[in-house]
Formats: sequence, structure tokens, C-alpha cells
Amino acid sequence: MQPADWLVSRWMSRDVVTVQPEDRLIDVFEHMRERRIRHVPVLADGQLVGIVSDRDVRHALPMRTGESGGVEREVFGEALFETPVDKVMTRHPITVGPETTIREAAEIVCREKIGALPVVSGGELVGIVSAEDLLWAFVENTADEEGAV
Repeated sequence: MQPADWLVSRWMSRDVVTVQPEDRLIDVFEHMRERRIRHVPVLADGQLVGIVSDRDVRHALPMRTGESGGVEREVFGEALFETPVDKVMTRHPITVGPETTIREAAEIVCREKIGALPVVSGGELVGIVSAEDLLWAFVENTADEEGAV
């Protein structure tokens, strides 16, 4: 195990799908479905201005009470096709740098109850690291330790 194995740069995804604030939720939804991802950073003029999660998209969709009294999701095309990303994104997301340790990143994810952290270097988005990425980092980095289960 090398010191670099404990850095976010080793575990982050570099091929990051992004959207713009004026894009519609359908764009985010399609990226998430096609790439099997749950978080999409939002860029304006190349700068990170927000992040959209699958939860943000779900909460933006209309709901109605069904005849049985239960709540059922009714996906109106209007919501996905008309709602701009900037209406549902989290503004000014918490970020980390590539040299952040996975421990520091994991602490942020747990404390803030978020599922992913955009990775920024020199003011530019260079990657994204998810809670799952961080968990895999700990699993792989501790597998070789004596007495590890």
C-alpha cells in the first residue's frame, strides 16, 4: 500500500458527466440512467456552481395521492422536460481536492450526509468521488493489513 492509495485522486472518477444550470431535468435523468450514476455536477462557464443528485430529481417530480389513499408517484412529462436544473440543484456544493485523503473525504460525506464530492483543482472540476468509491478505497487499502477481516 502506497501513500497515494489513500488520496482522493486515486479513487475519483475523472470522466465526469456535467450539465449546465439551464439544462432540463430530463438531461440529468438520462445521464443518470445511461451512466448508472447518482450525482451530476453543474457547471456555468466552466465553473462548478452546483450538483444534482437522484434524490433532487425525485423530489422535483409531482406526487399525488392515489385512490387507495397511498401516495403514488406521477411522472408528468412537464416536470422532467420543463424544470431547469438550477431550480433543484444544490448550490455551492462542498468540494475536495485531489490531494485530500480518503479519510477526510469520508468524514465530510458522513458529517454532511451527502453521497458524493466534486473534486476541484485550481478552480477546475477534475473529478468526483462518491461514498461508494470511498468505501471501496477503505476495503482495498485495509485488505492486506495483518488481521484484517
